[in-house]
Amino acid sequence: MGKGWGGVGMLAEMRIALTVVVLGILGVGCGAGVGRRGATTSPSPSTTTTTTTTTATATATDTATATDTATATATATDTDTATTTATATATPPAPTPGNLGGPWREGRIITGSTPHRLILFTFDDGPDEITTRPLLDRLDAVGVRAVFFLMGGKLASTDGPNSEVHAEIARELVRRGHVVGSHSFRHLRMDAMSRSEVEDQLARSEAGFQRVFGERTFLFRPPHGMRDGELDAALAARGYTNVLWNINPRDYSERDAESVFANFRTHLRHRERSAGDRGGIVLLHDTHAWSIQAFDLIHAWLMTENCRLVADPNEELYDIVGDPAFFFAPRQGAGGGARAPRAEPPAEVIAERQRRLREETQRRCAATR
Repeated sequence: MGKGWGGVGMLAEMRIALTVVVLGILGVGCGAGVGRRGATTSPSPSTTTTTTTTTATATATDTATATDTATATATATDTDTATTTATATATPPAPTPGNLGGPWREGRIITGSTPHRLILFTFDDGPDEITTRPLLDRLDAVGVRAVFFLMGGKLASTDGPNSEVHAEIARELVRRGHVVGSHSFRHLRMDAMSRSEVEDQLARSEAGFQRVFGERTFLFRPPHGMRDGELDAALAARGYTNVLWNINPRDYSERDAESVFANFRTHLRHRERSAGDRGGIVLLHDTHAWSIQAFDLIHAWLMTENCRLVADPNEELYDIVGDPAFFFAPRQGAGGGARAPRAEPPAEVIAERQRRLREETQRRCAATR
């Protein structure tokens, strides 16, 4: 997939191509803070972002037609899900460009803002030798694909007690169809670093990805969401797309799944009231057992909400997507601090995804009555 539209002339061409993709491929279908240097930061819940329309590309890695299962414990036998569980082999398949964010390189800063009920799950700080694999099994069971922002230090180590375990789990993420990005090397506040220190963190993280996958990633999420002009410039120079979030269940400050789930619902409602966001990018961590349990609760709630919403033909259903395609906008010469506009895919793309999602939801909900 190309990096962007390339200009007005390409827009119509790409929209036509996108419609073909939709009709022929779709299955159908941490908190932020102010940087120390006083530069830009992640969007706050009260910030309303630009409303310029974005034309986003739908890729095959977006398995995501909101995998409608009756509960979060549904099994992969549901033929309506997009489950693509792969078994480990002696020689793991090489990652695709999509697994490492290649289709979304050199993009503007992604904030997650969208007026649509698009939901992208993201998980930070892994891989974890205890909690990541159980999460993968849960994601497989409900057919959800996600983006994992991995610690480069966990991938670069060759002599640590869990170094090979971390490497194998990272490869398993790719085998199971997820997208992986970098979350820096040591999870240090990069807005407090000099440019040379930032470059060192990025280079060492890239070396870890090279060791495990044979190539680097092009997606990046700064630790704690802290960023400034130096970091933005360094990421842009290396071709990264900075992926933030707009739905923060604060699982890093809680210790039980119910609280994380309650935070998710509260923040989702707040984003809709304050910024008009009815969906977006969810920040979670695959290093906490309660976060994994909270995912179950969040997913089950989304499926229950869809059963309620489907009765009204004018209501949009929650559509779980598996990659950043709908939120991406190419940088096209803009500065490293330029933000992507709100995610507003072409109307025909949303309509087709919603049509298929409604069919799946109606079947699922009827079967559970």
